Amino acid sequence: MKMNTAFILALTAVIAFTALAGAAVAQDEANPPQEYKFLSMAIAVSIPSIGAGYAVAKTGTAAAATITERPELFGRTIVYVGMAEGIAIYGLLIAFLIWI
Repeated sequence: MKMNTAFILALTAVIAFTALAGAAVAQDEANPPQEYKFLSMAIAVSIPSIGAGYAVAKTGTAAAATITERPELFGRTIVYVGMAEGIAIYGLLIAFLIWI
């Protein structure tokens, strides 16, 4: 556990210094480069998609267990799974807004 924490902190420091080095070199530009736009779009889609996958896994498992015991609750359980999938759609919407 201690090694994982140290590794994560070191990785975060490397990423931060890499991002700051590019900003120090290109201080004369008024507009940010196009790469930052695409990087932010990728982050806006990937992180909510991972969260949505985790949420669908948990709610889908619970919904399957509920439907097994009480089939009349199918309509209610499918709503929760659909709401979990909506997280990824919102991330895609934010990426589209960044692109515009």
